[in-house]
Amino acid sequence: MGFFSGVFDSDKLADAINTTKNATKNITGKVAGSFAESAGEMKKFSEETKKMKQPVEGAIMRYGVAYKGGLAKYPKQQSGEIGLNIMEECFYLKPTIGTNDCFEEMAIPYAKIKSLEIVERKISNTEWLLSSSDSDMKAMEQKNNIEIEYEDSDGNEQFIRLEMLTGISIYGQAKKCVEFMDVLRQNGILKKFAGNRTAAQNMQGQQMSGVQAGETQAANGDVILEQIEKLAGLKEKGILSEEEYQQKKSELLAKL
Repeated sequence: MGFFSGVFDSDKLADAINTTKNATKNITGKVAGSFAESAGEMKKFSEETKKMKQPVEGAIMRYGVAYKGGLAKYPKQQSGEIGLNIMEECFYLKPTIGTNDCFEEMAIPYAKIKSLEIVERKISNTEWLLSSSDSDMKAMEQKNNIEIEYEDSDGNEQFIRLEMLTGISIYGQAKKCVEFMDVLRQNGILKKFAGNRTAAQNMQGQQMSGVQAGETQAANGDVILEQIEKLAGLKEKGILSEEEYQQKKSELLAKL
């Protein structure tokens, strides 16, 4: 009895139980706090992600794209999303949370773009190995890549390749590329490209040259007709013979 009373002293047992309860309560509180903190962080992350995927102010349209190479500054392809914003005077590329650490915001002025093409996507080695048939390969070879050649602020030629991400499937992404080109046409953006503007200027120059040549030819014709009239007057006065008149007239008409 004396032994067990020492081991199971009621006061000590009560203290041990209270200590265990307090420890459990503290742990429970910490766990609950940790969950609440994590939930708060997840909510904040979700809000920031959603915000970064919104069109920038003044954008006509925004598409999600992935960087697939071309720039010396970024030699490696990236799978994360970048916002391709169609502005009034430029393309504005803005990274999202997934690409914020590996891609900087940049603008490509339309006046510096030499060409823009929608081309077939580049199939990766993994996709090639996983494809089970030629039809699978063909299904993946959709035109959902945007290639842009442009001149940077230092006058250096640059090239960038972007893969459309907006659209659930590869087919959907290809359709979005068609929509992308429609938006550019409808807003007169293609006309702002340097390449298109140079072609238009060359065509205008050719048209102006043709008009000037026509004007010169018309002016020469008027002069020749005046000279023929003068020859006719000289013939009537007897200064020129019929033979001389016809000869001079033929020489002048040959110049028309």
